[in-house]
Amino acid sequence: MTFPRKIYKKILIIFFNFFNKRLTIQNNKKRNPNLKIKIFKVDKKKYKIYEIINGKIFTNSVDDTAYIIKNSLLQDPSYQYRHSKNKNIKENYVYRNGTPKIIKKFNGNILSIVSGGAGKHNYGHWLLDVLSRILIFKKVYSLNIIDFVYVPNYKLKFQKETLALLGIKKSKIIDSEEYKYIKGHKIYATDHPISHDFNKISPFIAREIKDNLFKKININHNNEKIYKKIFIERDYSKFNLEGDLKKYRDERILINSDEIAFFLKKKGFQIIQLKNMTFATQSNLFNRAEIVIGMFGAEMTNLLFCKPKTKIIEIKNRSHSLPDFVNISKACKLKHIQIKLKPIYPTNIMQNGIILCPLSKIKKFLY
Repeated sequence: MTFPRKIYKKILIIFFNFFNKRLTIQNNKKRNPNLKIKIFKVDKKKYKIYEIINGKIFTNSVDDTAYIIKNSLLQDPSYQYRHSKNKNIKENYVYRNGTPKIIKKFNGNILSIVSGGAGKHNYGHWLLDVLSRILIFKKVYSLNIIDFVYVPNYKLKFQKETLALLGIKKSKIIDSEEYKYIKGHKIYATDHPISHDFNKISPFIAREIKDNLFKKININHNNEKIYKKIFIERDYSKFNLEGDLKKYRDERILINSDEIAFFLKKKGFQIIQLKNMTFATQSNLFNRAEIVIGMFGAEMTNLLFCKPKTKIIEIKNRSHSLPDFVNISKACKLKHIQIKLKPIYPTNIMQNGIILCPLSKIKKFLY
């Protein structure tokens, strides 16, 4: 019989807390000689960069990350996600449980770009929550002073591709999946680039992502096909859409995707699935398109790379009222139309659901 995991974790917490003092919360107004804060303002929004001398980072790589000076937990750069919201610092894992891990020391300066929620695996959150921290840092400092970059994950193709485009070598990567508790000579961190809220994407962040990623892609335009009209088709191969659909009510499915694709193909659209494409290829596809149709989802983050005045038709659950991708379109000066529909079955996840989009809805906005 295996030892229960929960009991094992509790024993670890008790053991480590026996040797370590309980963390206190650093008062934001109280000066700390080991903490420097640089602030700059763009588009009426302030961005903060924290320089922590002999700092430490503890993360569970999902919901909580704590930035620590000596025995103090820093409020602003730390986060503690509960139900997709950043909560009070007193809910942070380390404030409640301490740091029950052996610390790994790195000899050098560390830039932390870890971000909670879906930042470690979702394409859209990776670009907007994670990589944009590097771009904020570069507005004040040179990347040449950084010896290591602390990332949420370093296993997915788009993560490796985009970090390489920003000049981050593999040898500089510290994967938080492997090292949960680290220390460096200096640790640099930023406020959350979009204030922990995906619908608060600023024009500055949108511009910086496009300028620092897309413009560095070396694509042979003679060999790349140009599609002026594209329909982004999601992959439903893991679902049995001929059977009972109710069990999929919390998934995100455009149930008549084939019908829509058949109609759009006759209208000169290219039907595209992005899942196996490189970052360079998919961002280039969006950049060359004049009209893009797709369902709400991470793939639509590629709107960042569209040219101004590109027409966007987004299909989504009407219960999800947040203007996530509309804000990207505003920042990039795109023409964005949303088709908001009621799911076939009630869903517990407002951005998901089984959606049937009548062709009449698409025809209405096509021209």
